[in-house]
Amino acid sequence: LCALLSLPYPCLAQEVVILGNDYKIPKIFVEEGEPKGILIDIAKTIDQRMDDWEFSYHLYPWARAYKNALGSDGGIIGLSMTSERLEIFDYSEPIFYDEVIIVVQRGKEFPYETIQDLHGKRVGIGRGGSFGDEFDNAVNSGLFTVVEDNGPVARLNILLVGRIDCALISPGLTALKHVISQDTFLLEHQDELAALPVSFKRDPNYLGFAKSMDMQSFLAAFNAALAVLKESGELERIIGRY
Repeated sequence: LCALLSLPYPCLAQEVVILGNDYKIPKIFVEEGEPKGILIDIAKTIDQRMDDWEFSYHLYPWARAYKNALGSDGGIIGLSMTSERLEIFDYSEPIFYDEVIIVVQRGKEFPYETIQDLHGKRVGIGRGGSFGDEFDNAVNSGLFTVVEDNGPVARLNILLVGRIDCALISPGLTALKHVISQDTFLLEHQDELAALPVSFKRDPNYLGFAKSMDMQSFLAAFNAALAVLKESGELERIIGRY
């Protein structure tokens, strides 16, 4: 845009705030005060291709990040898509597919093929979390009971003491190993945890902005840069580093 306008002075990039989860290793997290993870690396690479914009990252517990996004404080990355949220947010194209696994106490495994197999169970998730319409509909119908927490370390501790029947953890076994490594109790009892062989979901993650922010033109440019990353193989290389 600056070049097209042929301005006689430097054109400053416009800041766009990216909100997200501060503890979703290795997808997105804070380490020594710095935002890191797969989604951050993808966003930074896209930012390099968007000269008119400069991204800044503000990571918090998910419920706070989501509340801030609802308040139009910025876009939120790692957002799942639901019918309710489509009324609130404008979405990018999918950025990353998040493998959500089901973790149980070893010896208490159960057959899992579809969400109906969670009938009657207490399912641990992060506070304010959702995994799409099927998940929300199951919760609303009473198929299973959701127990919310402040993060995956707490979730697995709650699982080990029997207050929930299973915990949803993402992305995949890599995340499970990272979570266990962060807590002495989990390390001591890691052999008592087991991931079911069938994942709960491969959940597409997006960047979303509250419709009141009118960020459609930004999202169009973001999607174009994301498409280049996908076509070049750079997106898979970023993910592969983790």
